[in-house]
Amino acid sequence: MTTFGGCELLELNRIYNMDCMEGMDEIKPQTIDAIITDPPYMINTKSDGQGKLSPWADYCNGAWWYTAWIKKARKILKPTGCLWTFLNWRSFVTFQKAICDARWSIESVLVWDKCWIGPGGDKGLRPSYELVALLAMPEFKIEDRGLADIQRFKWSSIKPNGHPAEKPISLMRWLITNSTKEGQIVCDLFVGSGTTCAAAIETNRQFIGFELDKTWYDAACKRIEQHKAQIRLFDIVPEPTAEQMKLI
Repeated sequence: MTTFGGCELLELNRIYNMDCMEGMDEIKPQTIDAIITDPPYMINTKSDGQGKLSPWADYCNGAWWYTAWIKKARKILKPTGCLWTFLNWRSFVTFQKAICDARWSIESVLVWDKCWIGPGGDKGLRPSYELVALLAMPEFKIEDRGLADIQRFKWSSIKPNGHPAEKPISLMRWLITNSTKEGQIVCDLFVGSGTTCAAAIETNRQFIGFELDKTWYDAACKRIEQHKAQIRLFDIVPEPTAEQMKLI
């Protein structure tokens, strides 16, 4: 059994207050059925007072970091597993570079139509969508062959749990149910307010998550415990199997 960093034993159906790069090292290879996560986009441009500085250094640094966690993520996925990762048009090139460096490829890109128009400046179009890239392991497949690459999940500027990058739980349920089966393990590397883990509970999946920011870790843990308590009333949360408890 393994302990580290003051954490209790690493086990399923919990969130850990730690860097996912360290957390993935504590997971046996080929044990996770799906990784569904929303990493920091890390894309920024700075001004020198006369105009925007070249963002290329930021892009390269971002690609290096994306490559590092994507490589580790691939190692812990089962041959039947997949990775869903959020991005936007600004970070797409960086992601593409990182995925190529990781010697992987994007299988599909989901366009999430928010059914809501966000704020924007005077020059550009107002944003109404984000993207989710699907990276597939060799034996992964989507059972429903009628699924389109544009899906609508209504959202707004009001985030129910306060996280600035929070996603709708309905979208996370869709990603989970279309890439895993009941009882399988979903991992979120950047938990935030805990939406992916809450959706895993609602869809009868096991989960494990990592969140480095203590404030959001505490908020997510509180949310997950509330979700667990509600679901227990209906007795639909399965206990981990003996095989799943060997995750460490």
